[in-house]
Amino acid sequence: MTPAERRERNRLRSERWHRTHGIGPRRPAQRPWLAEGISRSTWYRRRAKAREASAKQCALASVERTFARAKAFVAELQADLAEASRCHAITASIIGELAA
Repeated sequence: MTPAERRERNRLRSERWHRTHGIGPRRPAQRPWLAEGISRSTWYRRRAKAREASAKQCALASVERTFARAKAFVAELQADLAEASRCHAITASIIGELAA
């Protein structure tokens, strides 16, 4: 058996083993930077900048949501305090009537 035949036989045996163990063939590498007509390093650098900008926007939105919740909480506390003050005034007037 020639070395080329032996290599082919081993390659086929290896491929059968991979298939029986559920290992599929590799997908070809994706190269989106070619579609955009830029270098790979430029593509990765732009992607990192875009990811960083997106993260900053998410963080800013999170802070804004936190402040909005805090403002709503303060408004609710102020309403509760006004209600407690109203109830205190009513109670004081009732006690004043009873004492008179």
